Amino acid sequence: MKQTYLLILLILVTNVSLFAQDADSTKIINQGKSYPFIFQDSPARLSTMRQFNVNYLSSYRILSTAFDKSFSPAINYSLQSLVIILGLGSLTHEEGHRSILSAKNIGSISQPFFFSKRDGFVDGVTDLTLINLRSSDFPDFIRLYTAGSESDYMMGNREESLMAFGDESFRNLAAEYLIRKASLIQYYLIGFVHYDVDGAEETNELKRDIVGNDVYGAARNLFRPTMLFHRYTLFNDLTSEEKNYVYKMGHRSLFNLVNLNLIGIPNIAFSNNLSLNFGMGHILCPFGDFTDENFWIHYKKLKVLAYVREFQNRTNWFMGGGLSLMDYPISNRIETSLSAHLWDQPKDLGFNDTQGLTGGAVDFTGKYFFSTHALNNLKRVSIDLGITYKSKGFLPEDVYLSKHLGFRLGATFNIQ
Repeated sequence: MKQTYLLILLILVTNVSLFAQDADSTKIINQGKSYPFIFQDSPARLSTMRQFNVNYLSSYRILSTAFDKSFSPAINYSLQSLVIILGLGSLTHEEGHRSILSAKNIGSISQPFFFSKRDGFVDGVTDLTLINLRSSDFPDFIRLYTAGSESDYMMGNREESLMAFGDESFRNLAAEYLIRKASLIQYYLIGFVHYDVDGAEETNELKRDIVGNDVYGAARNLFRPTMLFHRYTLFNDLTSEEKNYVYKMGHRSLFNLVNLNLIGIPNIAFSNNLSLNFGMGHILCPFGDFTDENFWIHYKKLKVLAYVREFQNRTNWFMGGGLSLMDYPISNRIETSLSAHLWDQPKDLGFNDTQGLTGGAVDFTGKYFFSTHALNNLKRVSIDLGITYKSKGFLPEDVYLSKHLGFRLGATFNIQ
């Protein structure tokens, strides 16, 4: 994994002229940028996956904008890449794993940094705790394996939305976005090279990674949920059927490469008022995997993200989709976002389920802005209130698989 990151760094630095989008960056800076933060989400313990992703991305954008204003493009890219590789890149991935444990009232320790063993992991959980979770709540147990790539996927989706709607330049996100895409796909492609991340399990079980290799471990447990428990999985531990499943996930992971943002094109403009973009994505989920077709539509003040989603467990397909209206200005002081999701998923969120269960979710965010004329470049600050209601089912970034009503509180800083 470290070698992959270093290779990506070399590519970014040597091809910086291709990625620099000066006109786009200047346009956005002149219009000002908005940086949302979530102070409290539901459940209100540590941070949720959504909370950590939102706060990380806003912090990274502030840092990358400062680099962009202070350095040449080559140095800007180099500094961004070094920050990701040496410090921040694994934070959201490992916090994704950790957030599922926290939602289940299970304490754990995130060790996300490049210089830690395994290039980042989560530990501090006993075998008995994991065995009990597997016995009592198998979908959430599988999600311990899949939550890291789920977090990476949603981070990429957020970045693609920022670029598609002209809210952030490709130049300020390129290092983070490209490295994250490569890292996400790398997790799935290791099946083709039979690369074993895991070795022998540590003697002290509290020092063990909670799941080991995400993809190998998820495949082994999905096909053999009652087998003798052990955390780490080598490629040769997999059966022929499980290896074929890993290969299939590797092929499908290439859908994550279908997006014009990967070559620095945030959208296709049809007029001054209308621009569109399209992208695809794929990751594992608690009962199998899913594939997305995403559509970004920017028409005047309307920023719309629509998606169609195909879920699959062992042999059955289930459909879903959603529609989001993002950052719509009702007045000079009030901004709202509204998302609706509808799905058919395995009835008990099981890998072998044949019957489906229809469900959905609605998410609303309202922002009230205050002017801050006396604070230099800080134009406005908002108080953000959010509410989410979802039925039983899997919704990426929402840490609950059960029926849930949640609230959140945050703020958005608008900087000129």
